Amino acid sequence: MPREYESPTPEILRWVARQVHRRARVTAVAPLPGGITADMDRVTVDSPTGRTDVVLRRWPTEERAEGLVAREASALAAVRGRGVPAPELLAMDEDGAETGVRCTLTSALTGQPDLSPADMRSWLSQLATTQAAIHAVPEHPPTRWDGWYDDGTPLDWLVDRGLRAAAREAASGPLVGEKVLVHGDYQHFNVLWCDGRLSGVVDWPYAATGNRGSDVGHCRLNLAVLFDSRTAADYLVRYERAAGVRVDRRADLRALLSFDLGWQQFVPRQVGGRAPLDVAGMPDRVAAAIRDALDGIR
Repeated sequence: MPREYESPTPEILRWVARQVHRRARVTAVAPLPGGITADMDRVTVDSPTGRTDVVLRRWPTEERAEGLVAREASALAAVRGRGVPAPELLAMDEDGAETGVRCTLTSALTGQPDLSPADMRSWLSQLATTQAAIHAVPEHPPTRWDGWYDDGTPLDWLVDRGLRAAAREAASGPLVGEKVLVHGDYQHFNVLWCDGRLSGVVDWPYAATGNRGSDVGHCRLNLAVLFDSRTAADYLVRYERAAGVRVDRRADLRALLSFDLGWQQFVPRQVGGRAPLDVAGMPDRVAAAIRDALDGIR
């Protein structure tokens, strides 16, 4: 279920100010839209050196959030200086000892998510090229990840039983291909744009070492959910062209199969009215993408 936003406490904001300058003070806090697993704020800080904006990300204290701060920190360190437009990690409170909550503080990047691109071809190409650049980073985090799909995941939302059985069978078996740095949640909600150019990739707590097909498939799933299966298929072509390698079709299919009806609840919150969204049609669009993926495996 989507989280209810909670404003940062004075203690947390004092911590933020200290990370910028010992004589800094917070002058503005603006919640950032789209946060599902954590609260995010753009914080304006004034100091003797000037005014700066930073991004504060706060995770719940639940057990499932353990390790996410360290994973994000590791990923941001890996991509720094590698041509990937990612924020700089300024500080972190990995266990909440300083602020009472797990959190990271990063530089603020220019741009906003673009969910209604004027030039879809350019938008997809830049999205694909940037994901390929992430996968080309030589440093790999210690955490291993091969996608959100679980063999026991119910597929009841797939009303076509024949498609359900065929997809389940095709998804079984080992994944192939080299292990690379994967973002873990690479998709249009976590990419920033400025004047038609991709300006940043954010939200790195699920970064790990894994199969590129799992990462690409997750992006394709999100494209099918928001747009259609044709857009998702076009993305695969553009990614493989940019990366110069063929994606493991089984890993890609598994990512598509990680969809469930819960997406109809949280995706509208992510979109936040910034783009048209046919919620009822989500399952059909994903099913169409799965059919296309099966054709690529057979």
